[in-house]
Amino acid sequence: MRDYDLVHISTGDLLRDAIKAQSPLGRTAKMAVDEGKLVPDEVVVGLVEQRLTDKEPGQGFILDGFPRTIAQAGALERLLESMQVPLDHVILFDIPIRLLEERIAKRAEQTRSAGAQPRTDDSPEVLKKRIEEFAHATAALSPFYEQNGLLRRVDASEDIERVATQIRDFLQQ
Repeated sequence: MRDYDLVHISTGDLLRDAIKAQSPLGRTAKMAVDEGKLVPDEVVVGLVEQRLTDKEPGQGFILDGFPRTIAQAGALERLLESMQVPLDHVILFDIPIRLLEERIAKRAEQTRSAGAQPRTDDSPEVLKKRIEEFAHATAALSPFYEQNGLLRRVDASEDIERVATQIRDFLQQ
């Protein structure tokens, strides 16, 4: 979303960086990721808070993969309030589980074909656990943000260009 001068803050990237650095938060995150569980809220919130406070004042941002629980949403709300920054949109990527599984399997195969080791969370067993955890933990988030008029749904089964167009349409509102 460079066209909008937005900082992309991916919790996945933040977590992988923390894991690679073997920081205390990274070690806690690694245990959860390897087991297909959601990383504890306090770890994710701490990483996001640090990254948000590191961005340029007044610069917008996109949070990718956060929040995933009501507790995280509450922490985000408090953090943004303290920073005096509004939350404009919450985008939910709707995708059938079967298609998600196919895309993850394809990513893992492409990684192997390139001679690299696939991510530990790209195995079918771990993915199944992640989907179950995600569905359970995030079930209350959609209504929470829908009630606040912030939820925007994107059909993520579309190709990448169509998904990008849907997102751009929301950002121009």
